[in-house]
Amino acid sequence: MPEDKIGKINQQLLDQPLIFLIRQIYRLLFIWPFQAVVSVISYFKFYNLKISNQTPQNFCFIVTSVIYIKQRDLNYTSKSSVYTPEERAAQTIKTIESIRAKAPGAKIILLEVGLQKNLPLDLENKVDQYVYLGDKFLVRKASDSKFKSLSEAVMLLHAKKYIKSDADVFIKICGRYVLDENFNLDSWRNNLFRLFYIRPDYVSTRLYSLGKQMLPIWYFVLIKGLPLLLLGYPIEHILARYIPKKYIVQAEKIGLMGADATSGQAVKE
Repeated sequence: MPEDKIGKINQQLLDQPLIFLIRQIYRLLFIWPFQAVVSVISYFKFYNLKISNQTPQNFCFIVTSVIYIKQRDLNYTSKSSVYTPEERAAQTIKTIESIRAKAPGAKIILLEVGLQKNLPLDLENKVDQYVYLGDKFLVRKASDSKFKSLSEAVMLLHAKKYIKSDADVFIKICGRYVLDENFNLDSWRNNLFRLFYIRPDYVSTRLYSLGKQMLPIWYFVLIKGLPLLLLGYPIEHILARYIPKKYIVQAEKIGLMGADATSGQAVKE
């Protein structure tokens, strides 16, 4: 075990021994059995999956959004967003406009989990399909929790029955970010997952893609990660950890820019 990891565990024991003990019991009694069952099911479901060798033609962008956000402490920062709902809506309109410009003909689905269904600037009418999930009990609980990654996973899992498209490739993008001059649609024409690695155990979830045959694997990975997301693990780590490497194409650059919601700091990937 690496020394830095040992040091971190020892520090947890010293700082919060009771919480550390509870987390270990939770891992032993729930996480490991739960993930073992999910792993067995997914193995038998996907072990002989045959991937299409045809070049994908049709795209669908899934835009995840929280316009009217509940301000609360997150597990990694004290402020959910530095932007107002109107500013968030304006930024998301730019997201949509950049998709229209860079991927003409692609379908755009907006998934919204904010506190209100009706959005500023007529945002919901600027996409091909608007799905409001903020009134669903589990989605609301997750979205109002301190775990932002849990909110995203629950949103995507609940949206499964609403994502109806004949697209060959689904590109998930966070609302408020835009496709920039480095985005090249042709580089996303593959039937696997295309992920941008920030580090070996952490991928960007601001923009990534998956072929339509990868949809069931995506959902199983999100389900498998739920117990860890409840502990505050980032979804960026969950995807890097549980998506089988044989189904991943690594992206050197994705072509996205914007500003982090919690700090306003510029982001370019």
